[in-house]
Amino acid sequence: MTRLRESDINRIVYQMEQYNQELLSKTGHTLSEIAAHAVGIKCMDGAKARDQGPIAVIPMTCGQGVIGGFSETVAGILTFLGIQAFVTNSSDAKGFAEALERKAEILFMADDDRFIAAYLKTGRYSDNSQATGKGYVAALDYMTGGIKDQSVLILGAGPVGTAAAFSVLNFGGKVHVYDKNDQASAKLAKDVLTCCGQGIHIEKNLDSALKGHRIIVDACPEAEFITQDHLYFDSYVAAPGVPLGIHAKALERIKTRLIHDPLQLGVATMLYDIMTKES
Repeated sequence: MTRLRESDINRIVYQMEQYNQELLSKTGHTLSEIAAHAVGIKCMDGAKARDQGPIAVIPMTCGQGVIGGFSETVAGILTFLGIQAFVTNSSDAKGFAEALERKAEILFMADDDRFIAAYLKTGRYSDNSQATGKGYVAALDYMTGGIKDQSVLILGAGPVGTAAAFSVLNFGGKVHVYDKNDQASAKLAKDVLTCCGQGIHIEKNLDSALKGHRIIVDACPEAEFITQDHLYFDSYVAAPGVPLGIHAKALERIKTRLIHDPLQLGVATMLYDIMTKES
């Protein structure tokens, strides 16, 4: 996963209601409703997640170490969604033991490579990259009025882009993918064909791909490469993570049809995803 900076997340907890209202304005649905839509379950009339009992967020010190405020932000997002969440006082294995002692059954934890939620009762887990891809496509589905039979451009064939591609197909859309690594695009096309028996279109030129699509998932780590020339009055962009790929001069044109955050939608979708894996 992309390593966040403390400055990317330090205001999230204090802005959850504002963020939720922005989603409602853009998509007609709340954060809870979008996350539920991503995993194919119902969450009506703005209802929040049903409480599973305490969920522990465990700081992990391996790799480059703990991102300041990360665990507290994840817990804050879960709390906003109606869940009893706490950050363990200890980290790593000692934090894991503390979570068990405090009777948590679902654990959230992240290192430099993976961010997962694990359900101890079932042994199943939700991966943030997969959840993020699904969550952003669900937001696009609501924001556009439905992506069924629509062509959706996926920028980046990594873990988030791959999850987004499968989610587009699940919602009945048509996948076009661009990755600067041709082999990554080819692997995604092969995986989709093997799993779903469907073909996807591989785009060879970034500029023409952007100009040829109105619905875009930006799942690559490049900053400000999508310019005003690539966007139309009816363009819609879902841009998970950081940095944002929309050029600063193009933001005014797309801001009401742009879904973008560093953490919130992915965490929410992880929660709803793990809730569907109880048995």
